[in-house]
Amino acid sequence: MSSGLTLNANYTWSKSIDDASDVGSTFSETNIPQNVRKVRAEKALSSFDHRHRFVFSYSWQIPFSRQQKWMNGWTVTGLGSFQTGAPFTVILPTDNANIGAGPAQRPNLIANPNKNAPHTGTHWFNTAAFHMPAPFTFGSAGRNAVLGAGESNVDFSLIKDTVLKENSARLQFRAEVFNIFNHTNFADAPGRTAFTPGFGQYTVAENPRQVQLAVKILF
Repeated sequence: MSSGLTLNANYTWSKSIDDASDVGSTFSETNIPQNVRKVRAEKALSSFDHRHRFVFSYSWQIPFSRQQKWMNGWTVTGLGSFQTGAPFTVILPTDNANIGAGPAQRPNLIANPNKNAPHTGTHWFNTAAFHMPAPFTFGSAGRNAVLGAGESNVDFSLIKDTVLKENSARLQFRAEVFNIFNHTNFADAPGRTAFTPGFGQYTVAENPRQVQLAVKILF
């Protein structure tokens, strides 16, 4: 019986810029210009821009000897993905420019909201970097000015194949662990409506560690 380790890995660096990332509203932005007379001001990082992404997968068919027949048929597999966060747009809760319902307006930006930020679930970015614009004016904050949380996930599985009838059927046991390191991955974007109680806070997370066991007959 053959044995060996197979490993695949890939790293991607990318940057995407546009003036609207979707035909409709997303959790990142409304995709409608704040000021329809200054569409050029909407040029910014795309809502799906993940600057760095690394993925890997592996499969190891555990070797055995005559003295280790119980190891026959054991395989360890897994995969992982790591990526930096995508940007999102901070908006105002009111019609400060007095233009009526429609475009989401933005506050003034007086500092880099990503620099020296707490980066915790209850205070992700520097909320003090945003100020309310003067009445009847548009804010200076750009579209997608804040970077959201990245994602880190590693899955692991242990598989045991036992031949029941040569060249016909086998019994397979699987133990699978998803998010094996139980890393907290925040979902969507943190509160992006300025000057509200949840501003800058994450309230949703992806699944924690999950384990599943299975036995099946393959024929």
